[in-house]
Amino acid sequence: MAFRSGLRTAVKVTPWFVGGYAVMRTAKKYSEYRTDDDFRLKVDRAAQLWTVGGPVAIKYRFVEAKHKWFPPASQEASDAVWLALDQANSGKILELLKSLKGMYVKYGQISASLTNTFSKVWIDKLRTLEDAVPPQPAEVVLETIRQELGCDPSEVFSEFDSIPLGSASIGQVHRAVLRSTGEEVAVKVQYPDSERLFMSDMSTIRTFFEWVAPEQVIMLSELERSLNNEFDYQVEAENLTTVRQNLGAHFASEAVVPKSYPELSTRRMLVMEMLPGPKLVDGLRKYAEIDAAAKGLTVDELEEQVRAEWDEHGIPTAYDGPSATEIATYNTTVAIKDALVNSAIWAYNGTYGWTTGNRAAYVQTTVPPNPPRIMDTIMRVHGEQLLVHGVFNADPHAGNFLLLPDDRIGLIDYGSTKKLTRGERLVTAVLYVALARHDRHMIFDICRNGGYKSKLMDEDVIYKMTRFGFDSFGRDLLGTKNIQQFTDECFAADPWEETADNLVMVNFLSIRLRSVGLAMQHPVVCSTFWAPIAEKVLLDEGLPYEDWNLELMQDITKGEMRIASS
Repeated sequence: MAFRSGLRTAVKVTPWFVGGYAVMRTAKKYSEYRTDDDFRLKVDRAAQLWTVGGPVAIKYRFVEAKHKWFPPASQEASDAVWLALDQANSGKILELLKSLKGMYVKYGQISASLTNTFSKVWIDKLRTLEDAVPPQPAEVVLETIRQELGCDPSEVFSEFDSIPLGSASIGQVHRAVLRSTGEEVAVKVQYPDSERLFMSDMSTIRTFFEWVAPEQVIMLSELERSLNNEFDYQVEAENLTTVRQNLGAHFASEAVVPKSYPELSTRRMLVMEMLPGPKLVDGLRKYAEIDAAAKGLTVDELEEQVRAEWDEHGIPTAYDGPSATEIATYNTTVAIKDALVNSAIWAYNGTYGWTTGNRAAYVQTTVPPNPPRIMDTIMRVHGEQLLVHGVFNADPHAGNFLLLPDDRIGLIDYGSTKKLTRGERLVTAVLYVALARHDRHMIFDICRNGGYKSKLMDEDVIYKMTRFGFDSFGRDLLGTKNIQQFTDECFAADPWEETADNLVMVNFLSIRLRSVGLAMQHPVVCSTFWAPIAEKVLLDEGLPYEDWNLELMQDITKGEMRIASS
């Protein structure tokens, strides 16, 4: 499906882009006469956003309006226009995001996971932002380490790879070896000025959304608070320790969080255990290449088939392919067959093959990864973090999971960690039980307790938006609409004005994990995994679901609600 951002309508939005473009060009010219470095930096970065992104947005809005009033002769003709537009402009925006870094890269990463909103051209471009942001030179990184440690890096690390393992929105990670113990570690180093750029960018982004997408502003305050913690790597070191202890032996055979080295970690440098293995997305793509080749297709063609199916019929509500047990059984069967064949080859090579010098090659069949098992583990681990402990990674994108050699899942990057109060945690538990039971009245009460206000307080709209925000992208809810189209429709039916921002990061967690599922072609419904955990949490607290009502919620969360306005 062609890219449609859905920011209201072309006629309504385009004048704002034109006005913003003119204002920013004027402000940029004015900034040349200012000596205030912060002011000039903010205007320069905002001007880049508007002068590069503004014209691109106008083009899309123009084509959207043109197609609305003068429909193309066929769907093929329409798709061709959108494809040409995507190909001509996605690269410009990618280079803009890479050059600006900071929060712009973060939003690009989020957009890369919205596979039913952006076209494949855009998704392929934006996915490179997950770990392919242009890195800082090694000398800049080493100077930061020198400043943080107060000594030469070689005094602490006997080895330090100059090429980073990955680079992201605010820092990059290098492999190193501790001189004192010989342990292999990962060293995360923050970019110079990244915190200052973050504050400037958030102001610009907020203004942008206030003008063109006011329904999204509500999320920004809590998102800003959460992301602000990412700039203190000592906090992340503490987060790693906390989550690692919380998961403990319960998930020891399924998932692992790297241990941190607090004594070596500072505000701008984090030292942690090095986990071996490829990133989840890379491991899955490697097998996808083999699978596609067996079908006479490229990976892109195989993915396009799935996207075309989802575009036409909507995203399946939940994965309905082979189960984790079926895939595991198949993999075991293949391994046994390989072992039997290789036993015969070994016997042949040790006898006839040895005497003739004509030895046979051993067989090693590539077996598929097990997406159902992987997603089941990921969902249960995060359900435990969220509902049992109230401490969770609020930004778990696909680049934050590793496929370890022993089949465990590595969980990395706990900079954006949210900590819930007891009241917030229990209300979240009630929410996921209510979602699983389709209890509209309870969901309505949860929203009322949180201070949610909309023009009509339409229970149906509130129920739909809660399911969308916390539970499902499935066709039973969205139909064939993409995310922005669905949101626009709900906002038009009953515009929201205020809501509690306490659970914004729970919403963000849910969206990110569902997006990981979509990237694996394994859509999930969060309440399917989390409602059983939530039921047990409520029983253990002596507050079973049946006891909950608006009065109990108000008592449990008294003084905890923070209201955000659009």
